[in-house]
Amino acid sequence: MDKIKVGLIGSTGIVGSLISKMIVDHPYFELSNVYASDRSANRKYGEAAYGNIPAKYEDILVKESDADLIIKDRNDIIFSAVSDERAGVIERRLAESGIPVFTNASANRMEPDVPIIIPEINGDLINRIRSDGFIIANGNCSTIGLSLGIDPIIHEAIEEIDVTTLQSVSGAGYPGMASIDIIDNVIPYIAKEETKIERETAKIFSGKLNAEIYATATRVPVKIGHLESIHVRFRKDIDAETILEEFKNYRNGSLKTDLPSLPENSVVMVQEDDRPQPAIDGMNGGPGLKAGMSVSIGRIRVKARSLDFVLLVNNIVRGAAGSTLLNAELAHAEGLI
Repeated sequence: MDKIKVGLIGSTGIVGSLISKMIVDHPYFELSNVYASDRSANRKYGEAAYGNIPAKYEDILVKESDADLIIKDRNDIIFSAVSDERAGVIERRLAESGIPVFTNASANRMEPDVPIIIPEINGDLINRIRSDGFIIANGNCSTIGLSLGIDPIIHEAIEEIDVTTLQSVSGAGYPGMASIDIIDNVIPYIAKEETKIERETAKIFSGKLNAEIYATATRVPVKIGHLESIHVRFRKDIDAETILEEFKNYRNGSLKTDLPSLPENSVVMVQEDDRPQPAIDGMNGGPGLKAGMSVSIGRIRVKARSLDFVLLVNNIVRGAAGSTLLNAELAHAEGLI
């Protein structure tokens, strides 16, 4: 069977280049065209992209991210890793032309007709899509981590969720922030991040979560991996053993379909008091495409109506490229593409 031809926009950044690595030997997808800004257009992909990319893609010519040009190239689907608001117009134009778009970009996430899908939580939303062209978004990197972290306990009566993120510098993209601003420093604010976490989490759990969500986002001098300190307040006392069992038995939540990049356990509990850590747990999930796809949780503490725990999400794998790929894998499994 012929593989599905992928056009990749935002191809030269951190997330775009990682997507190219993740699909190089993928059983469903094959990279056919790469697109970026006019600064990278007409250069070889191997020269324009961040870091090393697969040798088989190095000589592909980068094209400008122009919607009409992308449509003419007859890609079967589009992966979008565009990092700015231009993604919104481009993605919408492509979807309207009949092309399925799987996006990591934030521009269209809160649009009513664009589902934010985390397959373990709300993958059933894929079956509601009826048009040939559509946009399926994955959430913000911290949102994905938080959502997977609370999903095992979402059936409990949650009253309030407070999350403080310690986000790595790769979350700011490349070249990101000046090193002099972040070395030996912590920046206690990331523009628009807190609103994204609060609004996107509410949308993902629409109809399932009736709780206030409060987020504080900070930037820390770590290359890859976002830590989140999470406090959950319930409407009644909770049992510690029950909570631990719910985390332990979560596996892949409501998702029962085996997919190439789906980890065996989407939520991994680590027992040591000083874990999870980005340097140790950032690639939890399994071999190959599964590496980095699990969210790791630890420091679980229960007291009366309160639950506290620390969560780690690999922000460029599960929090970005890997989630875009996983959504496309699910769409393929469900016959949508």
